[in-house]
Amino acid sequence: MKKNIKKLQFLLVAVSFSMMGTINAGDVALSSTLNTETSIGNTADDLVGGWAYTVAGATDGYEKGFLVIMKQNNQYKVQVQVGTSTFLGENVTVKGKEIGFDVMIEGSRVSVMLKAKGSAISGKATSSDGSYAINGVKSISAE
Repeated sequence: MKKNIKKLQFLLVAVSFSMMGTINAGDVALSSTLNTETSIGNTADDLVGGWAYTVAGATDGYEKGFLVIMKQNNQYKVQVQVGTSTFLGENVTVKGKEIGFDVMIEGSRVSVMLKAKGSAISGKATSSDGSYAINGVKSISAE
């Protein structure tokens, strides 16, 4: 039951993203995006899923959010959801269990570097305001 609820949560997030025009219909299908793209032995796929995160010292309203990492056709896509706002990751790079990307927030570029270890993710976000520690927990798995 818990697994079905998590899949439903992911589907709802993905559907809401697609309604905003940020994800095409092929990305929404859980079976084609998450299950078939994840292969055993490819450690980078540990990144795929949904991550609830917190940012220590961030401005009010930006201190927590939800990160969705998807893989389709060997390309990673990142979306960051903070409150009711959704930001698309740009310049996404993946090496092993590390992912880096940029997001534009209120006209400023924020560079994010994260590393997954089990069901935890950590790293930092760097902007013109400084660097902030990010910690998160996988709340929606690709499995």
